[in-house]
Amino acid sequence: MTVPSLPRRLALAVLFLTRIPVRLDPPPTAAEIAAAGDCFPVIGAAIGAVTGGLFWGLSAAGLPALAAAGLALAAQMALTGALHEDGLADMADGFGGGLTRDRKLEIMRDSRLGTYGGAALVLSLLIRGGLLAAAPPAAAPALLAIAQGASRWLPSALRIGLPAARRAEEGGGLTAAVAATDALPVSLRAAVPSLLLPLLLEGITATLAVALALGLVWWAMHRLCRRQIQGFTGDTLGGSQQIAEITILCLLSLQ
Repeated sequence: MTVPSLPRRLALAVLFLTRIPVRLDPPPTAAEIAAAGDCFPVIGAAIGAVTGGLFWGLSAAGLPALAAAGLALAAQMALTGALHEDGLADMADGFGGGLTRDRKLEIMRDSRLGTYGGAALVLSLLIRGGLLAAAPPAAAPALLAIAQGASRWLPSALRIGLPAARRAEEGGGLTAAVAATDALPVSLRAAVPSLLLPLLLEGITATLAVALALGLVWWAMHRLCRRQIQGFTGDTLGGSQQIAEITILCLLSLQ
């Protein structure tokens, strides 16, 4: 497949990662969405900067840090449609509640929220909100731009060496179609903005922390997905982003 132009890939990333209406002609295919994964870190960084800027503004208005962090994350989920939070919750429900591969996939397809998914979602928001509240408000836009941008490398990179857990004939849909595209070149292109942004904003130490976080999460999620469902689904791609974002925020908070 011919790689779409950079403006089209950016528009595809906005369309996929946010609720911002984007009209594309011709309509995008699954292969094009997969190819646009190299722009996910760019759009993710913009989402993070907006979220951090809102936190900064609310804090400057006198709102307590934790309340400001909660409202900023709520606004972010409204902007993104809680896309990756939904993936994390479904993944936790499936991996935690199913005893067999088929049962895990069945649970992950179910739209209802279970105990494991609810706990994962609460913990994700609690940890991210707490780390954001502890950060200096003026540093929040850069901090979240780095964490949310770099963590969106995972949805492309996790596909390397993993098949789709569901084939098209099993209802794999978009995920099965995405699996047919080559993830390696997309993830290599996505690595550039993922590591360039922390280098420009925070320097080499932060860049090494981000690289370490991404490597650890990729390794852990790759092993987990292979053991649990012998492949990946859209939910595991979204869940990996959430775990990577939390890991990056934790490592950066230690500096």
